[in-house]
Amino acid sequence: MKAVRMPQTLDDQFYILMWPADELLPAMFVFVLGVLLNQKVVCLALAVVITKLFRRMKEGNPDGFLLHLGYWYGLIGGGKAYTMPNPYIREFVP
Repeated sequence: MKAVRMPQTLDDQFYILMWPADELLPAMFVFVLGVLLNQKVVCLALAVVITKLFRRMKEGNPDGFLLHLGYWYGLIGGGKAYTMPNPYIREFVP
């Protein structure tokens, strides 16, 4: 019988090799863009800088800050959808 790894908490970060997925994905995107543009070294350096800035922004703020920032600037969610209706309205009219 094979041992199963149990996470310490329910919200453990998903890791790819030794990096958290949310830090690795922007770097991979920039590097793949560098491969397509034939500028691998420049984009690799840019990916390292972006990852460091992303990590600094993530660690210096509370959990969910980047999602809130994306919502604030209209990148995610939003639109005309009501996420939390006003509790004092008696009739809900979309």
